[in-house]
Amino acid sequence: MLNTTPLTTQKKYAFVHVKNIQSDCKTQVKLLGLGIGIGSTLEVLRNRGGDMVLANNNTRISLGRSIAESIFVSADAL
Repeated sequence: MLNTTPLTTQKKYAFVHVKNIQSDCKTQVKLLGLGIGIGSTLEVLRNRGGDMVLANNNTRISLGRSIAESIFVSADAL
């Protein structure tokens, strides 16, 4: 697999590709409902050590830290 890191390590305004989601099936289904799945491109709008705010197209999404740690991304989006 490519060089992937948890979503929580990304800096503000970084564009990333979702490569892997390491959580239970129920959480993965909820993330898919929010538009976050493998292959999604996200922009990090806020990462201050607590929750994270992400942009997915024209949608703003807030994720808790524990869920964001289970999403592995690569910064090769653009």
